[in-house]
Amino acid sequence: MTVGDLFPIEDTSDAGAEGINTVDARLIWDLVSNMRPAADILKNYGLSPGDLAVKAQNEMFAGAYREAQRLWKSDMNITQRIRLKAAFLLEDSLPTLFKVITEVGVSVNAKLAAIEQLQKIAIVPTDTKRGDSAEKHNITINIGGAVAPVNIIAEVPHGTPQFNG
Repeated sequence: MTVGDLFPIEDTSDAGAEGINTVDARLIWDLVSNMRPAADILKNYGLSPGDLAVKAQNEMFAGAYREAQRLWKSDMNITQRIRLKAAFLLEDSLPTLFKVITEVGVSVNAKLAAIEQLQKIAIVPTDTKRGDSAEKHNITINIGGAVAPVNIIAEVPHGTPQFNG
């Protein structure tokens, strides 16, 4: 079963296609996260290696891929990386649950269990721990001359950005 079997996918495989769509963004993150073999990812999206090569010719697709790689390989802490991988795995389970719910011949109990799982997924809790330390970034912009430097402090407690400056 491919992503296109469950959800309509707009075609951006043409080399002249402008921009990227949400499916392209998911494809990029799937490839960059390296959690499954690239061949399996392409098969899931209904693409061939040639289709990916055509997409890679698209400047916006290539730029988004490079940016995703930079973010994934950045020195984000291990907790953030684990959360991202868990989110990918959770999202990958959705088509299977959808298929169980909509397929004819599946028992009512199996459908109810799948619906219960979807309900749990729909209310994925956010991190509300209060003992975590916030990430803090200080940015100083020095224009020079008589203008005083501008200091910007960005704190990210529990995944919610707050800017002070």
